[in-house]
Amino acid sequence: MPIFSRRRIQSMLDDVRHLLTAKQVNDRIGRLNDKKRPQLIAAEMELGLLWGIKQVAHLQVDPAIPNCPRVLDAYSEDLFNAPSYVEVTTVSDGKLSGEDNMQRAAQKIVEFANTCRKKCGTTLHFAFEERSFWEGNKYFREHFIAPDFELTDSMKSDIRNWINSATFENAPHRLRTETIGVTIESRGNRQKLGFNFFSPLPPLAYDIEDNPLFAALESKYEQLSGVPPSALKVIFIADGGSRLLRRLSDIDHLGRHKSGAEIVGHFLRKRDIDLVCVFSPFGQQSYSYGRRRLQWRVTRFEGRGARVSSYDNLGKLVHALPMPRFEGYQARVIQKQSGFSPTARGWYLGTEISSGREKIIVKMSARMLQEFLAGRISPDSFHDNATGKNLFEKWLTDGYVINDARFESAGVDKDDDYVILEFRRDPAAADFT
Repeated sequence: MPIFSRRRIQSMLDDVRHLLTAKQVNDRIGRLNDKKRPQLIAAEMELGLLWGIKQVAHLQVDPAIPNCPRVLDAYSEDLFNAPSYVEVTTVSDGKLSGEDNMQRAAQKIVEFANTCRKKCGTTLHFAFEERSFWEGNKYFREHFIAPDFELTDSMKSDIRNWINSATFENAPHRLRTETIGVTIESRGNRQKLGFNFFSPLPPLAYDIEDNPLFAALESKYEQLSGVPPSALKVIFIADGGSRLLRRLSDIDHLGRHKSGAEIVGHFLRKRDIDLVCVFSPFGQQSYSYGRRRLQWRVTRFEGRGARVSSYDNLGKLVHALPMPRFEGYQARVIQKQSGFSPTARGWYLGTEISSGREKIIVKMSARMLQEFLAGRISPDSFHDNATGKNLFEKWLTDGYVINDARFESAGVDKDDDYVILEFRRDPAAADFT
């Protein structure tokens, strides 16, 4: 899975199972197994944060109280300094990025192109333009694509002429009307649906309330509306690929677009919520290892009453959470490609080789070896991932054969283990000495 390993998610589910009814268990399993569900990361993060609460405090899952419009995500007697009801939500850039409109337009052009020349539409890639404008005293930048875009006869004629021209395969074509601005090019090979378009425009919020982050907070506020006055109202919001959450304090000094922190602050000034906590997988540069080390960045926003006086258990919760495997935007992209399916190619552990005059020891991915034996990956792919080239052939030629084999677990936070092979010189495969 994107944020946690599949093993860890199963372990979390098993750990909270006794707190759930059979229907609640089946609902969560269904959400986690649904490969096409756009909110799969949300299901994962909800389970992870509920599991985190259970590690440090009392937890009741899906509590129902009389005046609330629906059951809530969690209730805890001692997570904070007073009984607390917690709602969990996850925000991504899906709506803010204009992806739906761009993908819809691209698909319409692909389908029409295929009628002009068989399968040529599948090779097309789309670079969408942007346009900017002022509306009253507000500045907006948006993708140059109308939500209700349709191909007109004039557009079809224009595209058909380009496809049938001598420049189709080596010259991009610009399509620009009142409803679309896009440059189309044929890349010669099949483009994956959902990844055959691009726009340089970042997902920005130009209105303090008309954006997915505020909408998510507002939805959770409505769900918490029936909580007794004596209890704390808490919202946990996770970064499932949201620029607003990943760059919370990314303030535009010209005042044209709003930051995530501004949006959360505005929400808390309007609504009676005690605490909003933002959980974001964050890659921090590790100078000792020369690479980015992933960790959880948790940002607290207190409500007007500032009724939360102790955050000790929140700190323990964050410490209990396994380290994320990807940042939110990375996880979202890989999830869209079904990269975390149990039948997808495994996430292999790296190979380690140590050698001496008498023996060679290879520590390699167990999943990779089994996928090779199962015929899921080719011999070339196996050798490329295992040793970079076919060292097994070289070792056999040099007279080294497998003398011992053993297994080493990589633990619950890896979706792979190690097979350790020991090679020694053997007269069965070597010259006599």
